[in-house]
Amino acid sequence: MSAVGMTPHELNQTFGVLLIGFVFAVTIYGLTFFQAYMYYSRFPADSFFTRATISVLWAVDTATTTLLSHTTYYYLITSFMASFSELDMTRTFVAEYALATFAISLVQLFYASRIWKVNPKSPVLPAIVATLASAALVLGLVAAVKISEQAWFAHFITPGLRIVIAIQDALFIANDLLIVSTLCYLLQPERNPGMKVPKDKFQTFVVYTFNRGICFTFAHIVTLVIFAAMPYNQTWEQVWVLFHFSLSKVYINSLLSMLNFRNSFRGRGVDEEESLNQHHTKTTGSITASIAPSGGAPTRPGLQFNTASANKQAHPMTIELDTVRSRNEFDDSAHIDGGDGESHVVRIRVG
Repeated sequence: MSAVGMTPHELNQTFGVLLIGFVFAVTIYGLTFFQAYMYYSRFPADSFFTRATISVLWAVDTATTTLLSHTTYYYLITSFMASFSELDMTRTFVAEYALATFAISLVQLFYASRIWKVNPKSPVLPAIVATLASAALVLGLVAAVKISEQAWFAHFITPGLRIVIAIQDALFIANDLLIVSTLCYLLQPERNPGMKVPKDKFQTFVVYTFNRGICFTFAHIVTLVIFAAMPYNQTWEQVWVLFHFSLSKVYINSLLSMLNFRNSFRGRGVDEEESLNQHHTKTTGSITASIAPSGGAPTRPGLQFNTASANKQAHPMTIELDTVRSRNEFDDSAHIDGGDGESHVVRIRVG
């Protein structure tokens, strides 16, 4: 039976699934593009490792979206007159599956480095996360090879392939649960007195849903449950594809959300367990202030604060506060109203 002769119910479970999955995937890709733009705009001085990771993830997400576009166009337009059971397996779908698996593994590896950064004294947990992510990636590549060996798209999930994909997803989910539980434990305000605390319920929701990884963990669990529940050799067994198309994009957007949630200091992101005050702990300062009438000697000693770096000697900075009666003397100095009916000038000398 061709697509023209299929009932609405059959269309919904076959071609409709492909179309809806593609629409969701493209929508989430739009969020990826927007969040990546925000990241590079706010954090141009971030570490090379972080910026390179985001670049690779954005490129992979763009590639998977392009491959999905070709797959959807081929099945819905080029092969419009063919029945769903006669659709052949496309190379673009196989490549998309492999790249999506790589993207999820890369996100989990980044979270492993995040855990190590929060708790550098315990490298065991990051090592476990990295190992599970690598093992799942290998299984994903094996699954992609097995998918490429299938002739038809409608029933490409053989019993052997079902086991490989189920184990792969189980490893990913176990890793997700480990990441979520570890971050929720390590990033408690009680353990990090200077950390950035959510201001309201919405920020709290964003932090725990996206930054901690609950969102992609839940999405992957739903995908695995639907995949395991789908009957073998049935027309509607491809319903899980709807979730698969968007799964890697949920991981990428969760990572971008975590990075964009940070404060920015001189173009570099300040992690939420830190604060801007902690970021300045290696710097002390010095200001010399002398208060004197215009044209006269200082009336009282000035206040001096030392401005110097902990690692290198900085030039002293002197601030002089002169009392004047006219604003014509200001030049490049700053004007201060002292509240005593007189004007003051602040001159800053560095060197």
